[in-house]
Amino acid sequence: MYEVIPNIIQTFLIAIEAMYLATLLIIPDLKSVIIIISTMFMILVSLIASLYTCGIQASSVMMVELVMSIGFCSDFCVHIVHAFLTATGTRKERAQQALINMGMPILCASLSSIIGIFFLGFAHSYLFRTFFITIVSIMVLGTIHALCFLPVILSLIGSNWSSHINNNKIEENNSIQMTSTINNDSQINEHIIEEYITKKNKLQRAPDTIEEEDYDLISSTTDKDETAIKNLNVYDGKM
Repeated sequence: MYEVIPNIIQTFLIAIEAMYLATLLIIPDLKSVIIIISTMFMILVSLIASLYTCGIQASSVMMVELVMSIGFCSDFCVHIVHAFLTATGTRKERAQQALINMGMPILCASLSSIIGIFFLGFAHSYLFRTFFITIVSIMVLGTIHALCFLPVILSLIGSNWSSHINNNKIEENNSIQMTSTINNDSQINEHIIEEYITKKNKLQRAPDTIEEEDYDLISSTTDKDETAIKNLNVYDGKM
């Protein structure tokens, strides 16, 4: 058992270096790559501890499974860090956006992988059982580190490029302009509503005014008719 340990360590370090170079090509930011590699190392250390707890001894099978697990570790971390770097705002805001955008896909990927190998846990073969324990452990540990630990680290010491600051200022200016535009529009709308209410009141008062004018006209006409009749009666009396 102990004869395999040097080969496991050597293969483990070579795989970590290869993932470092591959991650640096995908994410050209040294600080972010160091955070990714550090998180991957913590996940793998937790994986080794969980395998030892489950009674899996060091062997060539364990070496193959550890090398395979390195790819899963990088998959979890790279997605969160890439979403963090492509978002805008402060570190905390970008960490929240990364967690919102990539949290559910990572969780669904982990659950689907566990469901896919669920029946291997009932197998009697040592290879199948160790494969099942390794995959379940790496999925659980990778999800916990990617969704709980990594966003907190990025919100504290994550990369903060000048483009993030400029975009944040542009968004603030746009929000200020939008707020002023909304205020101006609301004032214009209030003025239009007041004019509408005034015109409506005038239109409601217009029929009453017309009725009063008609009443005055009829009253004046009636008075004139009565005066004319009285004059005719006086004239007839004189005749």
